Amino acid sequence: MDVDERRRLIELFLRRCVTYADASIERKRKRGEDDEIIAEWLAYRDFTEHTASEVASGVLDTWLEDGPIPDEDNSQNSDSGN
Repeated sequence: MDVDERRRLIELFLRRCVTYADASIERKRKRGEDDEIIAEWLAYRDFTEHTASEVASGVLDTWLEDGPIPDEDNSQNSDSGN
């Protein structure tokens, strides 16, 4: 499987996770669950959406290649120093 196929599959998976999280958050709100639990789900949802966008843009392509995992200190950092 080439990097383009891997990127597409991982992005699809992550977008499905976001959809699931959105639905789960809505269910939790309707049940009146604790705001802290909902905040944790919102953080998960936001992080997953951000990651899906990074995968789709190609920023994380080195993570999708065969071979050793890139060294964090030497890999491209999409975080902009934050």
